[in-house]
Amino acid sequence: MLRSCLLTTFVGTAASLVASTSGLLLGSFHSHQTTSPSRRTNTIMRAKSNSNNDKDKAVIDLQLHTIRQSPAETLASISEACKTLGVESFDVYGDYQSNSQLSYLRQFESEVARCFGKDDAVFCLSGGMAQSIALMIHAKSHSTANNDSSDVRAFACHPTSHLLLHENDAYSELLGMEALITGSTMDFDIDNFKQNGCYGMAPMMLSDAKDILSSENDALTTYPNQKSITCNDISTLMLELPHREIGGKLTPWDEVQGMSALCKEKGVKFHCDGARIFEGSAGVGHEALAQTAEPFDSVYISFYKGVGAVSGAMLLGDSEFIAEARVWLRRFGGNLYSVLPYAVSSWDGFRKNCRDDVFMERRRKLARVIDVLNADSHVQSIVQFDPAVPQTSMIHGYLKASLDDCKRALLTVEQSTGIRVLMRLNKITDDESPFGCRFEWSMGTSNVLIDDGHFIKGWQEFSRVLEEF
Repeated sequence: MLRSCLLTTFVGTAASLVASTSGLLLGSFHSHQTTSPSRRTNTIMRAKSNSNNDKDKAVIDLQLHTIRQSPAETLASISEACKTLGVESFDVYGDYQSNSQLSYLRQFESEVARCFGKDDAVFCLSGGMAQSIALMIHAKSHSTANNDSSDVRAFACHPTSHLLLHENDAYSELLGMEALITGSTMDFDIDNFKQNGCYGMAPMMLSDAKDILSSENDALTTYPNQKSITCNDISTLMLELPHREIGGKLTPWDEVQGMSALCKEKGVKFHCDGARIFEGSAGVGHEALAQTAEPFDSVYISFYKGVGAVSGAMLLGDSEFIAEARVWLRRFGGNLYSVLPYAVSSWDGFRKNCRDDVFMERRRKLARVIDVLNADSHVQSIVQFDPAVPQTSMIHGYLKASLDDCKRALLTVEQSTGIRVLMRLNKITDDESPFGCRFEWSMGTSNVLIDDGHFIKGWQEFSRVLEEF
């Protein structure tokens, strides 16, 4: 997917880095990333766990998408990555006054910015911090541009936004901002969403954006403080690409472009929550990340999810936006003396995974397996996938049995076949729901190597055992 991006990035890079690139792509930050034929079987057959039980280590784990090394192994890998990447000195407070010729961190930021077709980028320790910074900058810019003296700063997002469900209202408590929830909010219940999932919910659509950004709509109510505002108070429209909480569903690309045009018309900034943008870009069929980032004024990306770094994020946009973001990063306390362990592992993971069609293959793999499972009447009698057909390398599943019965059936299958179909399940407490528990299934650097037949065998045996209960 990113071969052309990385080749372009390498032009003009120091000779020592160019010479080391081939070694970097063959290196391994996680133990599962080396995929030579001689090690493929061991990679597939061994799932690391906190147990020292040799029997447990031989389990084929279908849900485990990333195998983490031990802390000592991870630090050793970061050390090796420093050598491969040519990192010979620490960054100091973000190297704000340096450039890509003198600073490894600024080189990393510039490389990612070029791949995404943006002017500049700044490394952040977390996505929560990166997106809070983006919201604050856009809100202040909106107030200035509109000579707005209102004490209400608002942004719009989907009901399943990470900011609403998993950040303890940081946008409200820290930024003093209000959220406008797109679509129908009559049944908006954070606790219910987090516990029982969001089965069947659609992604954000252009019509949702039009409903809240229309000048005719002057009776908008915010969350969490139920303030009455107008569309003129909205500074940012945030789109998650893909929507994680609804199984990796994607807003159709023509609608994304329509949202971008609408935001420009209304003087609203369009921000991408790209925690899984690599998966999203593959899902919409883009050959370059710059295509995916083009409609957005600002983009946040994560490095520890599909890319596999220890931790880390990046915020991208035009030069003026990123210059201000660096100031806000310091205000947020995120401008550490050095971020080297996180930044190097992020750069290493970016180089290793964001190339060729890595994420395309993960999506194709999941689609092949789901297609077979959807055609099996026994499997369909116990599970409903959402969406029915994967749009990315992620999908959610809802099981038509209690959590206890599912756990017993899964253990039986694992003991008899050596296949661990699922290991992470969430109980559904809604008495009116036809489902008893749910799960998330992502295809990553570990389980993408497992033969399709193991997935089919494991799920067929799981359905057979569960039906007997």
